[in-house]
Amino acid sequence: MKVLVIRLSSLGDVILSSAVLTPLHKKGFDIDFLTFKPFDQLFKEDYRIKKVISVNKKEITGVKKILQFTKKMENYDYIIDLHSNFRSTLISKFTRGKVFRYRKKSIQRRLYTKPFFRKFLGKPFNVVESYVETLKPLGVEKHNPKPELILLEKEKEKVKTFLPEKFIAIGAGARYKNKSYPFFDRVSYILDKKGFKVVLVGDKSDKDVDKTIYPKTVSDLRGKLSLRESLAVLSQAQLTISNDSAVAHMSRAVKTPVLMIYGATHPFFGFYPFPEEGEYILKGLKCQPCHIHGKKECKLKTVECLNINPELVVDKALNLLKKSL
Repeated sequence: MKVLVIRLSSLGDVILSSAVLTPLHKKGFDIDFLTFKPFDQLFKEDYRIKKVISVNKKEITGVKKILQFTKKMENYDYIIDLHSNFRSTLISKFTRGKVFRYRKKSIQRRLYTKPFFRKFLGKPFNVVESYVETLKPLGVEKHNPKPELILLEKEKEKVKTFLPEKFIAIGAGARYKNKSYPFFDRVSYILDKKGFKVVLVGDKSDKDVDKTIYPKTVSDLRGKLSLRESLAVLSQAQLTISNDSAVAHMSRAVKTPVLMIYGATHPFFGFYPFPEEGEYILKGLKCQPCHIHGKKECKLKTVECLNINPELVVDKALNLLKKSL
């Protein structure tokens, strides 16, 4: 039986959608995976996938282009739409196959930004569990689902040549300012004093907006690595400390414990690590969360949600590290 899995973007969401691959593979499905470039790199040489279909956003912008694109697609027995937006809905409509669509509960998550509604909304949404729940009509169930990306041993060995023997990774970047913890430099200084090496992971834009000064002992690899090299680096870390961003989910997908720091967003939106994967820090202010994606300006102008003592971050990180050893 042939199945097409669709998750086009963004990086963190594509990583988390990997949770459906092992259950489908174990049930004997032939899997194709459709995503935007460069996220196809995540699935390079992934034994669970028959074919990764990568596309530029411009190639499937508008109904006409989407129709042209789908004419080149194969026929499938089933289509698993894990994006559930206008573009993915049209792709699945124009591609032959029975469609099962991820329920993203957008209204529920957006209502959580309004304090009045919070007490009525029940337990936190979980993206990974909801992705896997989409597979139930196919007779595929997975308890305790986790994201998982496949790395080759040679990729891990390659990054070891420029990494400290033992280190803690930090993902200091985030898409929006109010998701970015501002004291990672101080966290790095504290870890350095305690004898821990620190490696910064992220893209060039993360480095460009970060004006803080880190200890000279910190290895700054931001903007120097491919996606797969970044995954390989994170796979060698003892622990990752990260904002609510893709670096946190990359760590989860390579089984490295992660401590997530929440600012303008919230675990209720579904991106928190499971207890086996790590922990998170959340101040739990009345105004938190202020936006589902964290891009809204702080109405208090203080971004108090990210005013978290670096000593607390380090203590939480080291306690998590002890638990994972």
